[in-house]
Amino acid sequence: MTAVKVLFSGAVEADLPGLFKKVETANKKNGPFEALLCTGQFFGAGSSAILTALPASKAPLKYLGRSGVTNIKGLNVAFLDGVYNHPVYTGKVQPSADTASCPYYTPDDVALLKAQLQALEGEVDVLLTCEWPRGLTTGIQGPLPEGYRPGNSGSNVVSELVALARPRYHIAGGEALHYARPPFSHRDLGAGVRVTRFVGLAPMGHPAKAKSLHALGLVPAAAMEPEALCVVPEGCTTSPFELRQAKREQEEMNAGGEFSRWQQPGGGSAAKRQRREAANTPQPIAGRPDVPRDPWKTVVVKNVPWAAGEEEIAGFFAQAGQVVNVWRGTNNRDGRVQAFTHVQFETREGAERALQLHNCDFNGRQVFVEPSTAGTAGSGRRGPGAAAGGSGDGGGGGEGKPVEGCWFCLGSASADTELVASVGEEVYLAVDKGPITPEHVLIVPIDHMSASVGLSPQCFAEMERYLSALRSMYASLGRELVAFERHLSLRNKGGNHCHINVLGVTPAAGRRAGEAFNAAAAAAGYKLELLPPPTRGSGPDDLRRQLHQAVGGPDSEYFMAVLPDGCRLVRPLMRGERWPMALGREVLADLAGVPERASWKQCSSSPEEERQRVERFKQLFKPYDVMQQGDVDGNGAAAGPQGQ
Repeated sequence: MTAVKVLFSGAVEADLPGLFKKVETANKKNGPFEALLCTGQFFGAGSSAILTALPASKAPLKYLGRSGVTNIKGLNVAFLDGVYNHPVYTGKVQPSADTASCPYYTPDDVALLKAQLQALEGEVDVLLTCEWPRGLTTGIQGPLPEGYRPGNSGSNVVSELVALARPRYHIAGGEALHYARPPFSHRDLGAGVRVTRFVGLAPMGHPAKAKSLHALGLVPAAAMEPEALCVVPEGCTTSPFELRQAKREQEEMNAGGEFSRWQQPGGGSAAKRQRREAANTPQPIAGRPDVPRDPWKTVVVKNVPWAAGEEEIAGFFAQAGQVVNVWRGTNNRDGRVQAFTHVQFETREGAERALQLHNCDFNGRQVFVEPSTAGTAGSGRRGPGAAAGGSGDGGGGGEGKPVEGCWFCLGSASADTELVASVGEEVYLAVDKGPITPEHVLIVPIDHMSASVGLSPQCFAEMERYLSALRSMYASLGRELVAFERHLSLRNKGGNHCHINVLGVTPAAGRRAGEAFNAAAAAAGYKLELLPPPTRGSGPDDLRRQLHQAVGGPDSEYFMAVLPDGCRLVRPLMRGERWPMALGREVLADLAGVPERASWKQCSSSPEEERQRVERFKQLFKPYDVMQQGDVDGNGAAAGPQGQ
């Protein structure tokens, strides 16, 4: 993915004409920029000048809100509006009834942001605040920026947010100066260190014209290789905030079990702290092992209060239907408790009604309810209407461009084009590089598309034509077609490139194919759903819609097997689930009677052997090749050599 060019501005203070002029100059010199993000005081105190300047804006203006995390042009942007005010923050003074215009943030604003940061599965690309963090220059060698007061400048609240968010960039207003701090690193929590770069921007009307605009070209972290996020640049320092936080936690730990003559009878503040920590410490919920986990009857809930137990969660969601299971797991990567909870209902209708509880209040927290499979392949990065042709029905993705390093993009240097046996208008057929049998082939869209359910109608129909042609070819050999597709989220090589493994097996093996796939899935803890074959008279579009509904769309990870009679076995994956990478190939190898060829790496051959195998397959497939057939029936099926 290319970099997103973004401009950042310090406090505007109602000077929109000045802002527009600077942005226009920056656009001409280094643009175009895709977004302008402003931090600090936007409105002038008691000024109406901004109202007359608003019509001059050439792009829509949007207030992000009091606090939260949003996605802008693929970038995860966390934000906190307002500044710290002790009487307001401690509750001694009530904030303005109009919270949108209150210049001070509240504990509720901070709690909402922290909850969304904890629930966020990806990285924070940018953190926006109206204050600098307290202790920012700790550990810096040399002179500090002129006008900066280390003992008084900044907010401890913002320091805590930086330590929690671990953003790639922190852009802040609030000081009458510009300052770019040397980068600092956060400790490794299991996925590698993270580095933050801080930029403080001066107000637009700074008398000495200190820098108030900052331009960045950012590739979203979600599109980067994991190794790139761990790179520590030269001159990087240790995070000053994590050092302070670690020291504070150690002091509390040391004091927790010791008697203090300052402690009040009954436990005092230490007891309160222990109760508070218990309520704020996430605990896993094992769930019921006797209830098979069903993604179609399950929702994912974020921002659930940590203090809420299994019974309390089930009681809240009982208003949507009977709850049969609740669980919250841990991350395989670092062992931390997941920031989301699964709630499973007795019926699919219950799960559908539970989606209506999205944004409802649960014990003082706003919960976010989503389908259990939403965003598993892209972590929610694909927005609405990202379908091919802009149809918005999930029929195709915003992908499609060749990806360097992808094994299946024909324009990539990594692709083995010598294995290609047939090329259609939108799909090609290739002999598998590590074949289970000599007739083991892959059906692959030419464009870099992640899943078959995300293909355009034309591309999906052509893929079905190839399946039909292969079915006829296998039948001429006394074999039956068995196939599978595995759509899993891959961070390297540009993500998953859709491909369907196709094999011909004996009729006896074909009859037990469904049982074999079900048994393998059950051994891994999953249950497949059987989809009947397309009815007579239906076309590829009907099948495409059926699969789309069954797996949840192209932004959901899933496994699909194709049986000899045209039935499909499908299983979308819920968040936190991991499908065995080799399961499909192991089943095919077993059905073919050569289980020792389950690993493609054990099936390598010389370039000359590959060339001969491809030529043999081309001759075998030629009478059935969809590009050789002039007649295609209404169901998208290619005719055989005798027009059968």
